[in-house]
Amino acid sequence: MNKSTTLKLPSNTHRDGVVIMFDSLLEGKESLQEMAISQSADMDSAIKRILLDDVFRERVVSSLKLLKPIAVGNARTEGDNAILSDVQTLLADVKEEIRTALPTSLLLKAEETAVLKYIKKCEDFCLKPIHAAAFMLDPKYAGKSHLSGAEINKAYGVVTTVSRHFGLDEGKFLGSLAKYTSKQGLWDGDAIWQSCQHISSATWWKGLCGSEALSPVAFIILQIPPLSAASEENRFLFGNTHTKARNRLTNTRVKKLVDIRANLRLFEPDNDSRLESDSDDEASEFDVQEVDIKGVQGEDKEA
Repeated sequence: MNKSTTLKLPSNTHRDGVVIMFDSLLEGKESLQEMAISQSADMDSAIKRILLDDVFRERVVSSLKLLKPIAVGNARTEGDNAILSDVQTLLADVKEEIRTALPTSLLLKAEETAVLKYIKKCEDFCLKPIHAAAFMLDPKYAGKSHLSGAEINKAYGVVTTVSRHFGLDEGKFLGSLAKYTSKQGLWDGDAIWQSCQHISSATWWKGLCGSEALSPVAFIILQIPPLSAASEENRFLFGNTHTKARNRLTNTRVKKLVDIRANLRLFEPDNDSRLESDSDDEASEFDVQEVDIKGVQGEDKEA
């Protein structure tokens, strides 16, 4: 059919493997049907019947309506710009999309009930007081009613605990929090709230609200990634820099090389294969340079 499409199987390491598989199945529908017709003599009758069955494709489409919102949610939380405060609205959006799709799905009533119970179970497992605190401190969501009274109380507990960790004056901190939530003082005006649409929430707190006692707490909380994907990527970068053949690099040099690799990815995200596959010869050359520098400076090597 002159289409550059392939059928894909789900992967054990990819959360959205089933969605990818269903998408590839629907994308290759015409090619599969043509194959079933042209090779009917050699093809298993059961496979042929499935490929030509419109009901089968309807079931795939129906399943995708339930699974796609979850896949989109996963992609959003794994993105480079994902922050902890987005989790609250993200789960609410996923839940609403699935609720909307359930009445038109091919599931039985008992199965629909099981799906809703599972969503509630996932929500209870995922959402913690730190998520409520991040949502409350994110200026993009100021005034939104996603938090219940109990969640707000827990969020207050989180930010108060963090403020004590920083040794902040509790009276000033709580006063700053009260002015922020009621939009008074520095936050009395539309301009400052409109500015949060153009910069990150953490930058908003540090750059525009740095004079407030609440600023350091909000800045720290709003930089927490929602998943472990960020730390896993860091481990991957460090592992490809400090290798068995390159194990004499100091901690400082390793950090500098990782910073360079990470920043080069921002400019050329699709061309970082060269950065991930340094040859042993090049690694040895870097090691020798590092040892020579340390020898001249008279500093100890770090394993």
